[in-house]
Amino acid sequence: MVLLLLVATQLPDIIDKPLAWTVALLPSGRMLAHSLVVSLPMLTVVVLLAARWGYVRSAAVFSAGYLSHIAGDFYPIVWLGTEYYFFPNLFWPLSAANPDRTPSFAAHSPDSLLSLVVPMAVFGLAISYSLATVYQRHGRSFAEIPPR
Repeated sequence: MVLLLLVATQLPDIIDKPLAWTVALLPSGRMLAHSLVVSLPMLTVVVLLAARWGYVRSAAVFSAGYLSHIAGDFYPIVWLGTEYYFFPNLFWPLSAANPDRTPSFAAHSPDSLLSLVVPMAVFGLAISYSLATVYQRHGRSFAEIPPR
C-alpha cells in the first residue's frame, strides 16, 4: 500500500511534466493529469473497476495519494484565489490553461544537493517502512521455505 501511495502521489507529474517539458504536447507541466476535470472522472473509473475486482482499499489509497498531489500543487489558491497563476489549469479543458513560465526540467532542478536531503530522507523512511512491513508479515513464511 505504501508503494501504491508513493506512485499515486507522483503520477500527475510523471504524466504531465514529460508531456510538457520533453515532447511539448502540453503547454504546462500542471495541466492534463493535474486537472480536476480530467482526474476526477478517471479516479471514479479506477474506484468502480477496483470495487468490481475487490480492491476498494487500494483504489481509496491510490485516489487519496493522487488527489493529495493536486492539493499540494494548488494550495496557493487558498490565499491567492483565482489570481494564482496556475488556477485555470485546475479546470482545463473547461478553461484555457496558463503555460509554464519555465518549461524545462533543468529550470526546476534543485540549486544544491542539500535541498534533496529531506525528500530523500522521507522516501528512504517510506521504503524502509514498506520493506519492514513486508518482512514482518511474510518474513517468517519465507524463512520456513526449505532450500532446494
